[in-house]
Amino acid sequence: MKDNIVLNYGAVDALIEKKSDETINQYLSGERDEFNYVKYDLYETPISVAIEEALTLPFLSDKKVVHIKNAYLFTGEKVNNQISQNTDDLLHFIEHYDGETLVIFDVFNEKLDERKKLVKTVKKNAKLNKIEQMTEQEIKQWIKSYLNEQFKDIKEDALVTFIELTGIQFNIIKAELDKLILFIGDEAIINKQDVKEIVSRSLEQNVFLLTEYIQKGQKEKAIKLLKDLIQMKEEPIKLLALITSNYRLYYQCKILGSKHYSEQQIAKTIGVHPYRVKLALRIIRSLSIERLLKTIDICADTDYELKSSYMDKVLILELFILKI
Repeated sequence: MKDNIVLNYGAVDALIEKKSDETINQYLSGERDEFNYVKYDLYETPISVAIEEALTLPFLSDKKVVHIKNAYLFTGEKVNNQISQNTDDLLHFIEHYDGETLVIFDVFNEKLDERKKLVKTVKKNAKLNKIEQMTEQEIKQWIKSYLNEQFKDIKEDALVTFIELTGIQFNIIKAELDKLILFIGDEAIINKQDVKEIVSRSLEQNVFLLTEYIQKGQKEKAIKLLKDLIQMKEEPIKLLALITSNYRLYYQCKILGSKHYSEQQIAKTIGVHPYRVKLALRIIRSLSIERLLKTIDICADTDYELKSSYMDKVLILELFILKI
């Protein structure tokens, strides 16, 4: 196995980039510049160009990194562009490379295509890191650590509210955290009021809240939130798809919960983050399987209506909310 070829892959782009940045910074032990760091994107550049760069000795630097992003050649992804990619060159390079330059691939995909010879070769000859999503607890620890680096801290109730608004998507969390840091200025502690004042609720969390309003019979609140989302330029068809996805999740959680699966077991079985399961279990306590199936049927009927009717799409969604 070659330590100087690294492949990072997983479902969360921001976490892959974070891992690659940490590896690069550790390898270079200093600032990046045009002599020690070269970045390529395989959506825009042939792999042969990156290989040639990796085989070229560093100039005015002791070390060099070749960072290859969107390395889709290791997946089943089909890319429609005019760039010809020579996978035989890449195969030969991975098998025979013995240089000092660090070559790091970012694969923004949860799975590699195990059928490919290229994947079998990279698994044998390179260092592979599957970057898993952070747990809720890990995210909270990372937030505190990130704030501590900025000489800031956050109160516990503010942290809980922050996660309720952002969900567990790392890129959203990072962006909202940076907004918070700017907002509080010289203040050292972030409190709940700061969070409520500046942090935006993510689309996923908004749809969870919308579904919760529907289930609690709070139709007025549901319709108001729906109209707010439409004003934020969210498409009705997309919103219905997200609502339907939530109901499918509720149904799956209800079935597996009745078989005494734990939160973690449910999350692993259906392939979603445990935080989403936690929110779903909070909502489904009073829901029967029959009611959930009936609601999923109404979702399907509404989807057909949205795509085939000449009626106003927002009105269709409002009637959908009232119907459940």
